[in-house]
Amino acid sequence: MSSHPTPARGNVLPKYIGEVPRVRMTDRDVGRDFDKVSVVYDETRQPLDAETIGGFERFLHEHAWTSILEVGVGTGRILRPLAERGFRAFGVDVSQGMLARASTKGLPFLVRATAYHLPFRDRSLDAVLFAHVLHLLDDPAAGLREAARVSRGGILAIMDRPNERPEKDTPRAIVGRILAEEGFPEVLRPGPLSKEREILAAHPPKEVRTLSDRDVTEPLSEQLDRIEKRAYRHVLDVPPDVLDRAVAAARARVGDRTVTYHRTEAVVWWPPVE
Repeated sequence: MSSHPTPARGNVLPKYIGEVPRVRMTDRDVGRDFDKVSVVYDETRQPLDAETIGGFERFLHEHAWTSILEVGVGTGRILRPLAERGFRAFGVDVSQGMLARASTKGLPFLVRATAYHLPFRDRSLDAVLFAHVLHLLDDPAAGLREAARVSRGGILAIMDRPNERPEKDTPRAIVGRILAEEGFPEVLRPGPLSKEREILAAHPPKEVRTLSDRDVTEPLSEQLDRIEKRAYRHVLDVPPDVLDRAVAAARARVGDRTVTYHRTEAVVWWPPVE
């Protein structure tokens, strides 16, 4: 896919678009990782449920925001419903593989870029969205500053509310401990909730609003399926035989058990600094 966005309805992008940046080497490494993950991404991640999307749509309408940039758009599973609801939806991602899949879903305004250098003019968009992405950034503060530059209305994030999902003794944690014993420590790091708690503490938002609130039941084996399919970039460098042994051992421990947890999706809002 070209690194330049393709307009869908006339020449509308010059109003928004600025310089298309070069991608740094470290970002290229991340991009290559997610190129590999993109092959299994849609089959290992669920789209946001209708309640969450509906609540987010109402939040955007409440503020009269119509132009939305999603940073880390991935395969478009979150941006597509917004585009279908009439929002002018833009997406950036460092992975060409992710963008290629997003483009097949009818999302025309896509560009390859990083969270640290968004190719959009100052205050050219109503809002910038990070949907389950901030925890992936090595420097979340820099990503938030860059998003504030291009946004008129502020920065939004969709997150799980902290402390809603158990992180101890999950299949992910079990596999992580086995891999550490095999000589691959810190491969499966703590899940996103820990990092998101740190970000919210360091950068207190103006508002955290609940979008959906529900109980979720899933087989523990589904979590292992995602690891086995290498749907997480940090396991990509683990030799296949080592990862297979770790997953098999974890499957023996969890069997056919399920886990039920309470999940609350929320939108977080940081207004722009005047």
